Amino acid sequence: MPSNPLEVRLLGAGDAPAYRLLRLRGLREHPEAFTSSAEQEAGKPLEWSQRRLTPDAARPHDFFLGAFRAGVLCGVVGLQGRYRPKEFHNATLVGMVVAPEHAGLGVGRALVEALVQHARRLPSLEQIDLTVTAGNDRARVLYERCGFAQVGLLPRAIRVDGRYHDKLQMQLRLGDGPGPS
Repeated sequence: MPSNPLEVRLLGAGDAPAYRLLRLRGLREHPEAFTSSAEQEAGKPLEWSQRRLTPDAARPHDFFLGAFRAGVLCGVVGLQGRYRPKEFHNATLVGMVVAPEHAGLGVGRALVEALVQHARRLPSLEQIDLTVTAGNDRARVLYERCGFAQVGLLPRAIRVDGRYHDKLQMQLRLGDGPGPS
């Protein structure tokens, strides 16, 4: 385990350059894990990332967390709310990236646990969903350890370089009620 402690905190516009680099790296190294492509994202200006990381009172369920070790951003994860009245109780975990050199060191788990903890404090939010590429057992197991359960499967959800990938749908209920049904 590295001697430098891990710091997990909300990201802001000032973190946009490091966030953008890590996101592009994740998109390039694991294109099957994301619906966005590295080519799409590379064409967006830095201001797009700054806006994405800037808190917006009109979108209270949207935020991004970063994990830092010795001041270096080594992982990110976000929550994206749904703002139609019938869906306001839902949000989606998005954009999970851990730099490969930090994999297996608890960064992913720290990020997901911090995201869930932060989400529990948000008004009206009852559940978090996510999708994970079928076959990405490391990510699936991480989400299960953090309380998520598989609730469905999206066959052929994305196509990368002519190859289809299924996505597992997972969900975590934040309240005291029953889990996914």
